[in-house]
Amino acid sequence: MHPLTLAWRNIVRNRRRSLLTGGILAFGFASFTLAAGFMAQSFQGLRDNTIRSGLGHLQFADARAFTQVEDAPLQFALINADPIIARLAQDPAVRVVLPRLEFVGLIAAKARSVPFVGLGVDPAAEKTGTDIPATIGSGAWLGGDKHAAVLGTGLARTLNVAVGDGVTLLATTPDGTLNAVDAVVAGLADIRFKELNDRYLAVPLTLAQELLDAAGSVSKISVVLHATGAEAETARRLSGALGGNLAVRTWEELAQFYNQVKTLYIGIFGFMGIVLMVVVLLAGINATLMTVTERTREIGTLRALGARPRVILTNFILEGAVLGAVASVAGALLSLVVSAVLNASAIEMPPPPGATRGIPINVVFFPLAYVGAALAMTCAAVVASYFPARRASRISIVAALAHV
Repeated sequence: MHPLTLAWRNIVRNRRRSLLTGGILAFGFASFTLAAGFMAQSFQGLRDNTIRSGLGHLQFADARAFTQVEDAPLQFALINADPIIARLAQDPAVRVVLPRLEFVGLIAAKARSVPFVGLGVDPAAEKTGTDIPATIGSGAWLGGDKHAAVLGTGLARTLNVAVGDGVTLLATTPDGTLNAVDAVVAGLADIRFKELNDRYLAVPLTLAQELLDAAGSVSKISVVLHATGAEAETARRLSGALGGNLAVRTWEELAQFYNQVKTLYIGIFGFMGIVLMVVVLLAGINATLMTVTERTREIGTLRALGARPRVILTNFILEGAVLGAVASVAGALLSLVVSAVLNASAIEMPPPPGATRGIPINVVFFPLAYVGAALAMTCAAVVASYFPARRASRISIVAALAHV
């Protein structure tokens, strides 16, 4: 009889014990893959949110802007940036170019003034390459009106202004002059991070340049690509074509928050995975130990018929491997069913730290996790079978036959 056939018959012979052990392995498999799918969804969502927050896949700026802090407004600005923007837009890998002019100042309305963090943008490009226009709760995103402004809902609440109200923006120009322009609130954006929501202001790039007396200048240029993963190759090509003092950074180099959260998640889920494997291993060893104890007289009979200890040990290991493989299939089916139910339930997770809105739970199918879980559960079943079987195979024939 083939060893695998014999192993399968021994498994189905003791259904209750095999179902218990297999259930533990299947539950461990499902837990591992569900956690990995949730983690993969978290990484993917965090990555996409980071890129579409305005950071882009690539960011071009004066080399000093990435390593130094400005002592004066627009100290490291790109002067006459239009040719650079046009060259970037011509690259086949580039989906949209996002010129941005960053500045700070005071916004005044109804005898009240508060600080703001301003952003001059290309309204049409922002609508294509970022998710910020989709956060508009009332009013509309920036359009053809040069004097339109979008405020964070927290900033609007502090100023007690609504859509259609007039505001005055004050900022310091690069030469130290205080300048002011009037604007009209076109829309209110519910920015995810509360601190930014309380200070956020966006205006058309031309209005920001007028306020700062910096026509044709931008602080940086973000680039959104057609495909994530082509950042390094595209950065090398565009950096060589543009030259000069222009530097480029990928989103992973700039997204410190993403990298910190990713490291934290890997640590948390890695620890959970280790604990899960230890629990599964101990439960498997306990179940196998009881099985081996019940079959001690059977082992003694096989030894009396001439079976060597190595053969006995191999048979139990094969039983563990077969049980681990079958339990992995059952665990995969369980994981897929639970994933489908969770994804269809539209359950919303609580807002992450610093955020104002929660995110719907979505467990993605992560093939590598299924392969890893199958190997882990099968190895756990083999290890759980090895130690009790090794001990049983070394019992003397007389002691094994006399076992009650």
